[in-house]
Amino acid sequence: MQKATALLSILFLASAAQAQQHADCITAMDICKKQVYHIDKTGGEGQNNHEADFIACFMNSENFGNAEENSTWIKFDVAKSGSLSFAITPHRLEDDIDFVVYLMLDGTCNNMKIVRCMAAGDSPENALTSRCLGETGLRSGENDTSEDAGCADEGDNAWLAPLKVEEGEKYMILISNVTSSGPGFSIRFSGSAQMPCDVPEKKPRQAAKKPAVTPAKAKPLEKPKAPVASSAKIQPDSIGGRAVKVSRSLAVKNRKIKVKLWDSQVEDGDIVSVYLDDKKVIDHVYLRLKPQEYEIELPPGKEHYLTVYADDFGKAEPNTAKVSVFDGVREQIIDLVAGRTNQESVKIVTD
Repeated sequence: MQKATALLSILFLASAAQAQQHADCITAMDICKKQVYHIDKTGGEGQNNHEADFIACFMNSENFGNAEENSTWIKFDVAKSGSLSFAITPHRLEDDIDFVVYLMLDGTCNNMKIVRCMAAGDSPENALTSRCLGETGLRSGENDTSEDAGCADEGDNAWLAPLKVEEGEKYMILISNVTSSGPGFSIRFSGSAQMPCDVPEKKPRQAAKKPAVTPAKAKPLEKPKAPVASSAKIQPDSIGGRAVKVSRSLAVKNRKIKVKLWDSQVEDGDIVSVYLDDKKVIDHVYLRLKPQEYEIELPPGKEHYLTVYADDFGKAEPNTAKVSVFDGVREQIIDLVAGRTNQESVKIVTD
């Protein structure tokens, strides 16, 4: 019996250590590239639970200024100046995720300046409707650099302004699940700034100078020929290296259509983008049980192809999105599945 008890204790301690391996600033997860990172579980505040005390935007919270709860610390360097954004997606819908972004003044945890502070949140029962729950982070179009605890002020939401970062700077992000321990989150980075492992953009090659050629004797002008209709193919064979499969066809009456997207099964962190032909028209949508609506104007041409592309599969594959297409006359609803090897597309035909 004692051996069994000892074994259970060891397993519990191992599990707790795994959940808290990045729960302190000095044990932060050091990342090197702008991409999606998945934290499977969180729990506790690590060895030092006073390293994020008296944080201004948390002062009116139940923690009285302590921003660290079920914490994860993430560290990164800036290799190229520019703008930097990120989006944090909780793995459980009703969880309230808060964060603090620090500029590391001397590269250590002992001297850091707060540059972004997010404490907005709401009650779990408001998860489907609250503007202060769900995805959070830094995104274009936002102007504020701090949000106090709660969701009472006009304009409160779960987003702050992007960072303007400089080459050589070091940053630290504290992410806290203030609702519960256990479920984790995903965080994806974007923007023009680069981290050390980001692949630099290739510069376009300059065309070689052609040798000078003596101009030939001018020929009489020919009568212009009638223009030939373009035969360019707009149906994409693949997007992002994944084959596109046309599953069905919809007829619409107008070129301006409204598209709604939502999760047709369980809300588990699915993130998708939507392409019209080979152009992205909706970028990185976190699929919820509640539909999210977008307006799209179809370009000239009788046929177009609407494709759902999986950016993040959440907890389970593939991504199955419910898609509604409304042309002002009738609404048509279909399912589109996005996997790792192929994506489903719907052909839209204008009457």
